[in-house]
Formats: sequence, structure tokens, C-alpha cells
Amino acid sequence: MFFGYLRPIPADISAMPLLLSTHPFADATFGLWQIAEDEAFFRTDLPLSVSEESEFARHINPLRRLEWLAGRWLLHKLTDAPHRFPLAKDAFSKPFFPENQDLACSLSHSKGIVGALISTVHRSSFIVHRSIGCDIQVLTEKMPRIAHKFLHEAEQDFVKNRPYEENLDLLHLFWTAKESLYKAYGLKELDFRKNLFVGNIEWDGLNGTGIGTVEKGDFRLEFQLIFSKLILPEEGELITAVCGEK
Repeated sequence: MFFGYLRPIPADISAMPLLLSTHPFADATFGLWQIAEDEAFFRTDLPLSVSEESEFARHINPLRRLEWLAGRWLLHKLTDAPHRFPLAKDAFSKPFFPENQDLACSLSHSKGIVGALISTVHRSSFIVHRSIGCDIQVLTEKMPRIAHKFLHEAEQDFVKNRPYEENLDLLHLFWTAKESLYKAYGLKELDFRKNLFVGNIEWDGLNGTGIGTVEKGDFRLEFQLIFSKLILPEEGELITAVCGEK
């Protein structure tokens, strides 16, 4: 089920080069930010924990450094908290807030654009009930060459049965959907063809929905998927996918 937004976008976020901000499901906010700042901008006002400093120092590529910083800055803005919550990674590299485990989060980046998703964690009887994931991808011509690695037969048939001009978009839609599901699951060791499934797709060329399923052994979990497409002046076209546990 989809919900309208339940919390305001932070007032000062309008000063950022924000491409998109939505509330895709209850108590969740998704933002897209196109990086226009240099590293010094983030370092001035983005306090990092000791472990974050260590992780950041391992990045050498200038663009990857900017994306790493910008993603954490965007997450902070989306929380609307007066002080930044440091970000850590669990044993499977899934990000979380050690100082606020009532929030779940997910990050993605593609060619100087970062996406961030946050959501309130719901607990009952000490069981956590919210897994989320997001992924973004600037369209690339190589996607058809690797599609056989992540699409199972039914998904391949779905793409083939749609108009040819939609194929590239749909391949990216499946890719970002499965990346978001992989992040939401968070335990790795998933085969994109055998363990991740995307169906019930409704897509009008710019916005869409679907159902994602993670299946592994006796484990099965369904997710609501929401897609969007943005056309950017220089970078080209961007597909986004967010998923939330049903």
C-alpha cells in the first residue's frame, strides 16, 4: 500500500541541488542530489566518526570521494536532526545509524548523483519490521549485454513483449529494482536471477510500481517497489528504484 507524505521535507534542503524528494511509503523519505560542491564544502560541516574517517581515507578516486561525502550529507538532511548521526556498516556492509536504530537507511550513487532513503523502523515484540533499499543508475548502453546475468526467463519475456523503444529503460528498471532488493535484504549471497524477482510492473515511461520478492531456501519476503525516470541535461537519463518491506 502507498501512503502520502507524513513528515515535511526539511526547510533548508531547498538550498541544495535536489533533483527529487518524495515520500514513497509511510514514514519514508527518498532524495536525489546532483553534486555541485567540492570536497571542502562537505568537510567543513560534516563531522565524521573515527571509523568513517578511516573508511573515507581508503577512497582515492575524486568522484567516489565526493559521492561518499554527499550521500552522508544528504542522509543527514533527510533526517532533519539538529546533529548528524554517524553512519556505520554491519558485517555485511549494510549501512545503519548506531546512535539511532529507529531509522533505517539506504544509499546509492551514479555518475555524480547520489540517492538516499530513510525510514522509521517499526518494532513489535522486539522484531524489526522495516527493510528498505534504494538504487539509482544513469542509463548505459552496456545494460543489454549483461541482462542475462540478472533477468530470469519471465522477466526477459516481459521486456521482449513491450515496445522495443522501452527495452533499455526496462532493463535499467529491473537492474535498479534488484539492486534495491539486494540492499534491503542486507545479507548478501543472493543470485540476482535465482533469488530476486520483480513482477506486477506498472510503468508509464516516467513513473511506475511493482512487487519485488526475495526468495532463498525457506525465506521469502515481499517488497513494494516504486520507480521513476529523470531526464538530466548533461548526464542523460536516470532510473531510480526504492523498495520497502510490505
